[in-house]
Amino acid sequence: MTSPPATRRCRRRLSIAAIVAAVLLAVSGCTGSSLGDSTSGGDEIRIGLIVPKSGPYKAIGDDQAAGWRLALDKLGGRLGGRPVKVIEADEGDGKATALAAARKLIEQDKVLALVGGTTADTVQTLYPLLNEAKVPLIGIGGRPSTVDDPTYLWSTSWLSQETGASIAGYLRDKVGQGRVWVIGPDYIGGHDQIAGFVDAFREAGGQLANPDGKPTWTPWAPAPTTEFSPYLTQIKQAAPAAVYTFYAGASAIEFVKQYRQYGVDIPLYASGFLTEGAPLAALGEKAKGIYTALNYSTTLDNAANRDFVRRYTSANDGKLPNTYHVCAWDAALVLDRAIAEATARPDAAPAPTAPAGEGSPTASAEATPSTAPDAAAGGLTSQSVTAALSRVGAIDSPRGSWQFGPKNHTPVQAYYLREVAQDGQVWVNRTVQTLTTLGS
Repeated sequence: MTSPPATRRCRRRLSIAAIVAAVLLAVSGCTGSSLGDSTSGGDEIRIGLIVPKSGPYKAIGDDQAAGWRLALDKLGGRLGGRPVKVIEADEGDGKATALAAARKLIEQDKVLALVGGTTADTVQTLYPLLNEAKVPLIGIGGRPSTVDDPTYLWSTSWLSQETGASIAGYLRDKVGQGRVWVIGPDYIGGHDQIAGFVDAFREAGGQLANPDGKPTWTPWAPAPTTEFSPYLTQIKQAAPAAVYTFYAGASAIEFVKQYRQYGVDIPLYASGFLTEGAPLAALGEKAKGIYTALNYSTTLDNAANRDFVRRYTSANDGKLPNTYHVCAWDAALVLDRAIAEATARPDAAPAPTAPAGEGSPTASAEATPSTAPDAAAGGLTSQSVTAALSRVGAIDSPRGSWQFGPKNHTPVQAYYLREVAQDGQVWVNRTVQTLTTLGS
């Protein structure tokens, strides 16, 4: 899909708007950027956006921030009719960096809600803080399997096991009695992503080609590996029927490059992040023929996606969006509806959800709960917004309509089989078929 010629004038207007927004952001510095007229339409509210501005997932963070800003532009710089001030912070490589950034946003900046969390590591680290401070996080990236009580955690993205689980049955049918070599990064997000595939693949009768019958793990800490040759040598020698993997960001680029360089002539299947966003742009033809599973493709034919792709390509010189843009875009739509609902019915109870689990971890230091009405928020509280999140209903998303599941607060959504193919002058993740619907 490419930007239609008729949008040239619109593109100039959007480009000018983008320049103005960038200037405002630069002027605002550490105090964030005001996106709207605070003198009308209600009191200004503050939202914290925490995404990677450094580290191995910086490109993903850039995409997430762009998707969020594009949605705010559509909403006129308001959420729930309120002018919004967005205060951005660096998630870095997660854990300590992310936790310090979140504390600052909650305790000093007094944000109404947080948006972000690219990796499962980050979400797991912030989870105890959210519970103590009683501030919701709208997660737009990896969602770990270790969350027992999701009261303050609502994800517009995915549960990390789902992408692998969605394609497992399909791949089992493709390889028949053949075996699949499975490889991924050794951290919680990688383990969840790979386990989702392995568990469902085995349940369908599939077997792994790895020597010990277990997935192969590549180093993640202190830095993700960029040298895959020993693993690729093992794969070539084993000659499996297919390879299944999960990598994202810079690791995805290096894995696919070396896969081609070492002449591994084995069908490659993956969680969609392998060819999503920056990796696909960097790899181009090297990614041709890779099959992946994910919750979005630019080639999906629905009205919301056509509008979204048009807006994004018009504002970005014809470049195509990806799932990171979509999940951040949807986070703004969710908060817009939740804040409007909390304003209209501040004392309404949350919709019923699954009971909280036991053994939830606790943070190492106390946070300051955001339970009292904030004068700047016009009586809204983080808790009233949290309660309203359970009542937002279906979201008309570019990926297709979805809504939060009652158990994990993750989208109940379709997953698609995609193939990297050329569309005109660009490489895309072409939609092949709908695999399944997952979410809880």
